[in-house]
Amino acid sequence: MAQGRVVLHVGAMKSGTTFLQGCLFDNKAALEQRGVLLPGKEWRSQARAVHGLLHDRGVQWRKMAERMSSHPGLSVVSMEFLAAATPAKARALRETLSDVDLRVVVTARDLNRSIPAMWQESVQNGRSWSWRDYHDALVSHRPSLVPPGQRPAPAAHFWRQQDLVAIATTWAGVVGPERVDVVTVPAPGGPRDLLWQRFASVLGLDPDAIETVKPANESLGAASAQVMRRLNELLDETGLTFSESQVARKRLLAKSVLASRKGEEPAIGLDVAAWVPEETARTVSALGDLGVGLVGEWSDLDPVAVPGIDPDDVDQGLVLETALRGLAGFMHAVVRDPGLLSG
Repeated sequence: MAQGRVVLHVGAMKSGTTFLQGCLFDNKAALEQRGVLLPGKEWRSQARAVHGLLHDRGVQWRKMAERMSSHPGLSVVSMEFLAAATPAKARALRETLSDVDLRVVVTARDLNRSIPAMWQESVQNGRSWSWRDYHDALVSHRPSLVPPGQRPAPAAHFWRQQDLVAIATTWAGVVGPERVDVVTVPAPGGPRDLLWQRFASVLGLDPDAIETVKPANESLGAASAQVMRRLNELLDETGLTFSESQVARKRLLAKSVLASRKGEEPAIGLDVAAWVPEETARTVSALGDLGVGLVGEWSDLDPVAVPGIDPDDVDQGLVLETALRGLAGFMHAVVRDPGLLSG
């Protein structure tokens, strides 16, 4: 039997992962006709399997790995939690796929755009760090200054998902740098499908063979982010954990109801501070020295200013209005379709 080939897309988070996952799973049947296996019924199946592997509950992952190992063609897994995998977890994953040709893809976005994107994602995931605390922590504990084990929680949250050198080094240590590709997210204004075209080239697919999806826009505006942050604080006080309320809190309220209001709110903005291009230059140099592949241009990682406002300056009247509209939208959704809360 011919040796199977597996491409493992490990993130980074907020680097077009949702768009690429949509391109893959919205075309699952068409890709399978071309011999490409996307293990799992849906993308969430991959997410659950990876989450289990990373938390020592690897039954689902092992079943998925067995299926990929027996598939003679290309298999693809895309799950950004793998960006934060420790070397030990990365080796454990490799052991479950020891008999396949394994390649790792790291999609990479410019650092400055990633900062506000990661903060608003953190509040969607139950965190209650203020923008200022989050930003200041990641700046003062950036990789060029502080090693990973000495970072406070907000900085650790950001850099374990966005330290491209650490991510690439971990996976290069498992599969070899020649089997790790960094695929850059095009700079703003680039062709909409260029990221997919680059990703498809690593897979060895004709990028025009499938119909790409419209890039998902489930991020939050400044007011909605503040609503979610404060809600998380209040729910923490009640003892309701995020895992208990994830479907209601993240999938329904944040990503469905509040994300739909983004055009009605000021965006979360961020100018390019002096440290950002310095950190970017260090990253590009280190990745080059590591010897990983590049699909795209290193210049795509040049930091770009994010238009918008400091979320701590958002008008409190707008925050109140957003909270009420969020409550109304949530109530409307669950009354009309109670099954939404079942996950």
